[in-house]
Amino acid sequence: MKLSKLINFLEDKFPMFLAEEWDNVGLQIGKRDSKINGILLSLDLTEKVIDKAIEIGANLIITHHPLIFKPLKNVSSDTLIGRKVIKLIENGISVYSMHTNLDSGKSGLNDFLGENILGLKLGKILNPLEQNGREYGIGRIYKLDEPLKLEKISEILKEKLKLHSINVVKSDDDKEIKKVAIVTGAGVSYWRKAKKLGAQVLITGDIKYHEAMDAREENFNLIDIGHFESEWIFSNLLENLIRKEFEITITIYNDGPVFEKM
Repeated sequence: MKLSKLINFLEDKFPMFLAEEWDNVGLQIGKRDSKINGILLSLDLTEKVIDKAIEIGANLIITHHPLIFKPLKNVSSDTLIGRKVIKLIENGISVYSMHTNLDSGKSGLNDFLGENILGLKLGKILNPLEQNGREYGIGRIYKLDEPLKLEKISEILKEKLKLHSINVVKSDDDKEIKKVAIVTGAGVSYWRKAKKLGAQVLITGDIKYHEAMDAREENFNLIDIGHFESEWIFSNLLENLIRKEFEITITIYNDGPVFEKM
């Protein structure tokens, strides 16, 4: 299978224009007319991930987080990113990244976490936009079938995402929650929007101290499940999507999480 055929399929589902302006998605290394023998799916592109691809003979790595965010001034073995690029090219491995275009798109990462993992239904876009006649946007809001305590929601998240612990910012009212908001990755900046739309808790990652303090003072709940922990399911989403359309060897290998509980 040619790489271009797979790219056309993925970009039809999740066009590059869905990505945020600061993002860098799409083909980062490789030739579109190259033949793909095997795919490695990974949240991040670390050296361990590249070594794994070499080990199993995969010549395409699809990641969520792009290898290249900013323009490179040089590509040399003096830098970490330079060593990665050189190793990838030397071993004939292409790299394709789907980041905020996958977050925002219909049936993308936020939908996958809410519906496929947590079993929620009829999600609405938290921060909706429209372009080329298609609605998209960061985050989702779900109305629960029955109200739940914050503690119960936390237990469900730990079970479904296989987490040992999570961080919670708890409001003073301790009311049962009827509506939840989800933003995979680092999405705490959307908590005021979530609250305005009726959500009583935002589930996300990378919550900072002052953001947490502001939310608590304004009587809003936050659940920090971690950045990696909210997005490692990226690989499962892509595997399901690609397997339905193509017959090709797919391997999942996530080098994480970065933070460990001691």
